[in-house]
Amino acid sequence: MTKFENVSPPDQLRDSLIALFPDVRSDLMSTFRPDGSLSKLTLTDQHQEIAQYEFIDSVPLDIRVHFETAKNLYLYAWFVYRFYPVAEKHVLATLEFALRERLTAWLQHKYGLGAKIPRGLSKLFSKAVSENLITNSGLRRTERHARVRARERFSMEICQRMIAEGLNEIEYDDSDIQILPEDYVHDSLKIFGETLPYIRNTYAHGSSMLHATVLGTFEIVTDLVNELYASK
Repeated sequence: MTKFENVSPPDQLRDSLIALFPDVRSDLMSTFRPDGSLSKLTLTDQHQEIAQYEFIDSVPLDIRVHFETAKNLYLYAWFVYRFYPVAEKHVLATLEFALRERLTAWLQHKYGLGAKIPRGLSKLFSKAVSENLITNSGLRRTERHARVRARERFSMEICQRMIAEGLNEIEYDDSDIQILPEDYVHDSLKIFGETLPYIRNTYAHGSSMLHATVLGTFEIVTDLVNELYASK
């Protein structure tokens, strides 16, 4: 006889009396404070995390509203933990929405009303890259990767200097670390062009994937959409 599993209480439809209580998994999350202390994450923290992501005013209103819905889903995941993947799925749909709208206007202006508009996030993304509407330079993580490479190179130079001069220790200032053009070699767009459509399709076709670390996706979408419409 097959034994059927019951849906765990946190994943069931909430009773109206506890609908506004935090999900039990939210009570398990913690964060480091500026002073280095570790404390429980709060709803205020949750709001501050997502509120930092904003579209510029030149992004069409419908797309901005779509994005705000994704942000609200992230905020309310505090109460329903399984809203995190829903929020990530929705914000990726925001990216596809923005790419489609921007490319439609761009390609029709460039090639006429009969211009062929790609379909699907992967093809839209690739076309936006080829049209130079989105670039690595528009991504915050490109700068972060460059800083890491610059720091690693600087550390190696310091080590070589210590060996060459027979030093046991050396003092230096972080301001001495200079980012060079060769530090900007990380092709985030190539990676995103492969991973973002995969994640979106995984959600779209049904998935048990569950994780709360979706803010990175919000940052990526924010940077890409703002660059799409920065030069409009």
